[in-house]
Amino acid sequence: MKASFYSKLVRWLLSANSIRKNMAIVGFFVLSHLIVSSNQWRLKLDEYSIESTTKIILPYSKTPLHLNVSIAEIPAISARIVPSEKQRNETTDKSRDVISENIHRGQFFPDVSFDTLVNNYIRFHKSAIEDGKLKDGFRYVVYTCSNKSKETWVKKCGGVGDRVLGMVKAFYFAMITRRVLLIDSEFPVPLKNYLNPSFVRWDAEFPMTKKTIDGLRNDLPIGYNKDIRGYYLLKCNGWGTKKLTDILSSKLMRALERKNGRIKLYSEDNSRAFHQAFWALFKFDDAVLSRADEMKEDAGLAFGRNNISAPIQERRKKEIAYVGLHSRQSDASIPGVRLKLDTIVTKHRITGTGDLLKCYSTFRRQFPGEYQAAYIASNDYNIKKLMKGKETTIHYPPKVKIFHVDLSTREEAGNPRMSKDKVHNGFLDTLAELAVLVDSSCLIMSKSMFSILAYYIRDDTTCNVYIPDCNDATVAQRFNKYTMDPQHLIYNKWS
Repeated sequence: MKASFYSKLVRWLLSANSIRKNMAIVGFFVLSHLIVSSNQWRLKLDEYSIESTTKIILPYSKTPLHLNVSIAEIPAISARIVPSEKQRNETTDKSRDVISENIHRGQFFPDVSFDTLVNNYIRFHKSAIEDGKLKDGFRYVVYTCSNKSKETWVKKCGGVGDRVLGMVKAFYFAMITRRVLLIDSEFPVPLKNYLNPSFVRWDAEFPMTKKTIDGLRNDLPIGYNKDIRGYYLLKCNGWGTKKLTDILSSKLMRALERKNGRIKLYSEDNSRAFHQAFWALFKFDDAVLSRADEMKEDAGLAFGRNNISAPIQERRKKEIAYVGLHSRQSDASIPGVRLKLDTIVTKHRITGTGDLLKCYSTFRRQFPGEYQAAYIASNDYNIKKLMKGKETTIHYPPKVKIFHVDLSTREEAGNPRMSKDKVHNGFLDTLAELAVLVDSSCLIMSKSMFSILAYYIRDDTTCNVYIPDCNDATVAQRFNKYTMDPQHLIYNKWS
């Protein structure tokens, strides 16, 4: 049969009125097992794909298909168009620059077609939560970050990038150990006020437990611990813990991948694994997106405060295409943070001003007129001033709270008595500046998990380049993919 016939049939089913609803539902179950081939396209309907309760997203199609039945009536279904190699090459340039279209008020979602592994876990997680509480009979694991516990493993949560990395690792750990992931992150403020739960309701109530397991310790195998219903996961990030790629290449993950028929292993593509986990777990809160808009306007990159209800295309007309820059300096440069001198490991991660300027200049030289300006984010205000002094097309908002989400209010490094308003503003500005980098036309990453996180959120189908990897060839290519483990990327690959 011709692909056009199935396309018409899909549209007929989607437009079915209430009288034909049952027939439409049956039709979807039938079509979920068909693969329609033409010379250039293959259409596959996957009954486990969760995109929305109201629409089916076709990543390479301009118009979403709308579904007239709710998620409660049928399993969440999405259609994913997979181009042939020839068609993929022809459409690559057109489909790369999509991230800016996805960052809009209340819908900060990319058109993610979740892989079967992630979809199945989302379905499992949803089945375990009822009325905001964990149901009886489900085993669970908790990622935690607090300032109340005396345990040092709870207190070393890291900055935004390290925290989210730890949560992503916990996500896949929970997946392969068949547990419900819950996140209890209250320090220095409740995380869910800035990164809202998305498809996974990680903020559900759960039974109190005093059990702790060092499940991500790098010298121990990952186990199910079936005799324990729930426990807190000990240290999730940093030295001595398993890397993301260790979890993705574990025996338990391989078994799960074989069971689900996945051909390309996640361990070979950390960026895709991270991207999917982030969007399964999180969406940016409206307050963060509002602050990001404000930052762009104050930096001179947007004209007129973006209307919350305005279409994304209209708001885009008021913004300048900009390159996102990140300069990672010593944490000791953050106002109020008390630290000893940087170690050798930390020093090699400091961004050289000359290297960052050279990379940005390469973009402007190779694409004259395309990139009119840059937004610089940094944990050192003096570096922002220095960069703008050297290149007038580099901008930043004059009033941004430079804040470390872990160190700024810790007893041993910062001010634990900082006012609630200052803590809120600092955390808000940190997440908003991350959103500004995510929203850039091109992103130049430093050796910092903060900018690497922005890359993972954007996905590797957008314009990205890593400063140590920045040259004429990679800039000309624009869409550079870094599939290795983030820890290897930052500390080993270009050390």
